[in-house]
Amino acid sequence: MNIIKSARLGASLLGTAFVLSLSACGGGGSGGSSGPSAPPSGQAPPSPPPPPAAPTLSFSASLEDANVDEGFELSWTSTDAESCTASGGWTGEKSTSGTEQIVPDEAGSVRFELTCIGAGGEVQSEIDLFITDPDGASALDEWYGTPTPAFVPSPPLAYQQFESSPGVRYLGGPEGLDHQPTDSPGGGQFIFNRVYRANKHGLGEGEQFGIFSSWLRSFGTNSIEGGLWVNPQTAGATYYPSLHLAAIGDPYHICNDVAVGGGLDGVVIGDRWLNMIQVSNQVLNVPGSNIAFDMNQNPHEEENGIWSGFGWTFLNLQHPRDYKFWISFIETDSYQGPINGYIPEHFNWVDPDKIANGEFQGALQVNGNQFGTFATKGADSSFGTGNETYLNGVLKVNDDLFYAPMPNFPMAKEREYVLAHAQNVSQAAMEEYSRLLTSGALEQPLIQSTNLAFDSVYQSAHQSIKIYEQVGNEEYRYFVEPLYKIGFDGHLGFVDWDFTNKELFPLLQESNGYAYIRKTSNRYEPEPGASDDYALHPNSFQTEFVAAPDTTIRAPKKTYKFLNYNERDTSHPDFANWDVSDKTRFQTVLQSGATVTYVWFKFTEQPAMLSAAQNHPETYTEAYLRTLQAHIESLHRLVNETSEEEPSDPKFINYRGAERPNGEDFNLAKIDPAQVITPPPGYEVGYVPVVISLHYPDEFSANSKDVQSAPDEVCSNANWSDTFYPDIP
Repeated sequence: MNIIKSARLGASLLGTAFVLSLSACGGGGSGGSSGPSAPPSGQAPPSPPPPPAAPTLSFSASLEDANVDEGFELSWTSTDAESCTASGGWTGEKSTSGTEQIVPDEAGSVRFELTCIGAGGEVQSEIDLFITDPDGASALDEWYGTPTPAFVPSPPLAYQQFESSPGVRYLGGPEGLDHQPTDSPGGGQFIFNRVYRANKHGLGEGEQFGIFSSWLRSFGTNSIEGGLWVNPQTAGATYYPSLHLAAIGDPYHICNDVAVGGGLDGVVIGDRWLNMIQVSNQVLNVPGSNIAFDMNQNPHEEENGIWSGFGWTFLNLQHPRDYKFWISFIETDSYQGPINGYIPEHFNWVDPDKIANGEFQGALQVNGNQFGTFATKGADSSFGTGNETYLNGVLKVNDDLFYAPMPNFPMAKEREYVLAHAQNVSQAAMEEYSRLLTSGALEQPLIQSTNLAFDSVYQSAHQSIKIYEQVGNEEYRYFVEPLYKIGFDGHLGFVDWDFTNKELFPLLQESNGYAYIRKTSNRYEPEPGASDDYALHPNSFQTEFVAAPDTTIRAPKKTYKFLNYNERDTSHPDFANWDVSDKTRFQTVLQSGATVTYVWFKFTEQPAMLSAAQNHPETYTEAYLRTLQAHIESLHRLVNETSEEEPSDPKFINYRGAERPNGEDFNLAKIDPAQVITPPPGYEVGYVPVVISLHYPDEFSANSKDVQSAPDEVCSNANWSDTFYPDIP
């Protein structure tokens, strides 16, 4: 809640002293006076009366945020006031002190104003509240392409849908921001991203959009990908981008466990391929490794928006071979702490085909002594963020004009901050953190880190937004120079808009999210050093933004189908580790419309841990599993004592280590309430919720909801191989 108080004191009329002379006539003359007598000789005139006291006002609300149809109370007390008047979200004459019950019937931002007047002037106080409607979210519609909160504008009553024009493609995206490099070898990195509606219309089948995403890499093999993205095929249709947390062992092998038992491209993997572990005991990691954000929360658009901190680091959990457990952490308004992680051996597995064809040996030779995985050596230096787009929906309106998707950036102010506080985590810091955690001596959960300043904007012809058109045998490229500017100031990244040109301002608004783009005859010149593909391309041209050519309102036509994640038939030997016959099923419904079913496992008995013991029995012995379970229980106790809703201080990821927008703390984003769960009694420590199915409504389902009878053949147990670095001859 933002309470804005201002005082406006009106002018008061001061008393005016005046003296009339008194004339006296002798000899019986008469005289008179119509005013006060003059003071005796030598005395000062009387003091004027004091001015009336200025009124004061105290005004408050009983709730910080409220829901539709949920009552709350406004209270006020004034002094030296004769009358009070309400305006804004309430109206009418009010007593000079009192209370009033308010029951909002609409969602959105509302300001309650109260003005009190007295002889000494007037005073005004204001309260801003955000009213949400948890039950008022709309179903997915053709205009937005996602469920929407009740406070967004209704779709146009009439609009024209269009199919993507044949022979036309959209490539590129906004520029990325680079920062000072992290350590090499390092212990990971954190960053804060602003959470905002990143696309005007929803994305359809085959589309995705990564938003200032971060990548970690090891030395010659693995990568960890994380950040905000819009990927409805795996994350469903969410109003805001979701937070994606997954890692790649052998680069882009299709059986990498990136979806709680799912591989790349939606394949279903057998037990031997399971590597992703659920770490949080309070937040569901849904298939696709996504954390969705509450669409009904106050977006704080006038206060630099809502933010989420996230990143990956490792814990030394006394692995018998001294391998590192890499784990993701988040810092949000709903929860702060770990989410998921990986069995260390995940990063050491090598595709046997790469051994057979010599590719793996080549990587060893190229990297020499520098070769190493996340598990064995840690992270190589990381220094940037990037935007990755795969979008359709380009309409060729006429020979020279296109209607194409554009980034949908915040636009309430001329400077909108979107990225902040890239942080380096050192290996020494995490070794000490791990030592304290595993010994039961960790009292300060905040992970020590060093803030890294942004130092450049990543610009290139390859990254630039562009439209490709195939005309006969010729390819034409039309490069788009955005109307916004991406920049940085120290530890903050931003998008700048130019509001000074009043004639241009309507075009700025109209072009944010989708825009009419006209190709010109001016040649596009790429940056010095660009590849020959860009430097020598004969048909590269500049473009310009233009106003709509007509009154038609247009929207791309998309297919909204999402992957169901089905429970496994545990009678199949490849799915034996998913046996939940003796467990209670719990369900929750996400704001995307998906119904999630999950069960509670003891940490070391979750499917991926059972697989670890089967794949590496010499490591995951009963003795080590007891040790590992004890360490996770220590971590859970720490989270239970630390994590809270609406935290007043950083808990695990620091947001006060560098300058902040306007010098104020971030408004942390809230997670989809259905993903934040309370452990049943007795499961608060050492147990984790594991999702066993996720189903969308039938009309939005891309596949059946039948029990999964077998894994995809390529990722069956039979096709798993015991080929792990550094044990490969």
